[in-house]
Amino acid sequence: MTKCEDFFRALSDQTRQTILKMLERKEMCVCEILQAFEVSQPTISHHLDILKRAGLIESKRKGQNIYYSLNKHWFRECCSDFLSTFECCADLAQAHKIKKRAEEAKR
Repeated sequence: MTKCEDFFRALSDQTRQTILKMLERKEMCVCEILQAFEVSQPTISHHLDILKRAGLIESKRKGQNIYYSLNKHWFRECCSDFLSTFECCADLAQAHKIKKRAEEAKR
């Protein structure tokens, strides 16, 4: 399976899309994410696992909790790679690559 397939499979669920939007704003633990949904904690954990396996989120342990955040770099990379496969979007993908190189040069 290609990274685009994993990426879009993970994005194919409305709950996972909502979780990503939440994590774009701030790092959150599963208990905070759970408050936005009417589902069980194991269900949210399952969604987080799918997102993590697709590389869309990262996690780190703080005490007893695991905090999740959007992997913005990977998200942009997958979007750019996918768009670059379409001739009509090649300019968008090229702009992303130029921006990425500029950001790396600043480091």
